[in-house]
Amino acid sequence: MSAEGGADSGLENEGRSTTPRRKGSFRSHEQLIGLILLSVAFIIGSLSVSSGIRNRNNPQTNQITITGSAEQAVTSNTFQWMASFSSTQSTTSAALAQLNKWTTQIRNALLAAGALTSEISFGTVNVQPNTDETGAVTSFSMTQTVTVQSSRLTAMQRVLGVSNLLLTDNVPFIAQQPQYTFSGLKKLRPTLTQEAAANARQRAQAALGKQVTLGKPISITVGQVSVDAPGSVNYGSGDFNTSSIPKVVSVVVYATYAT
Repeated sequence: MSAEGGADSGLENEGRSTTPRRKGSFRSHEQLIGLILLSVAFIIGSLSVSSGIRNRNNPQTNQITITGSAEQAVTSNTFQWMASFSSTQSTTSAALAQLNKWTTQIRNALLAAGALTSEISFGTVNVQPNTDETGAVTSFSMTQTVTVQSSRLTAMQRVLGVSNLLLTDNVPFIAQQPQYTFSGLKKLRPTLTQEAAANARQRAQAALGKQVTLGKPISITVGQVSVDAPGSVNYGSGDFNTSSIPKVVSVVVYATYAT
């Protein structure tokens, strides 16, 4: 009886112990399925957000970007010519005396060539001591500059011949290339910018054809103003030609329009 009772009791206990394990197994499966569904939902949500960000950052497809330009021929109205001359002597007084002598010669030569007193200006004297290998001062070099600036461009062509005359007289007149500039760039730029923007719109409409209506401008960026010699215009380069009297001023714009 007790053995059978023990067996029955064992069977009962075994029956009781199997039931909780099945419930725990169901709960584990339910938790696993929940985690899988949550992960899938998170991935879908992330993809949706990522797609939205990409769509927002992608440029508008119904638009056109094009370059417009405008130019105008101008004539230089300012002449500037610079030169320098130097004297090296054993003392500063001797170097300055020679420099002053050359200054007088240069001024007289420029005036004789047609320059006005108000158009001639001399810079300050620059002094440079010269030393030997021991560091002792052996001589002094003095350098001075002279500038001729005028709006009388025709008269200045004769002034340029002074350089050879002075060199013939043993005056070390080291001249730079003359510079011809146009002083009206600041006033001209807004006008050319408007013309370049209008040109960009015309080109955009021509590219689309008459069947497409060109919309409002999305953005317009103004490029650099360029000043070039006639026949060598380089749009948007920012060139600033000073070697020729006739010039061409140009402006470019980069425009994007809705279509």
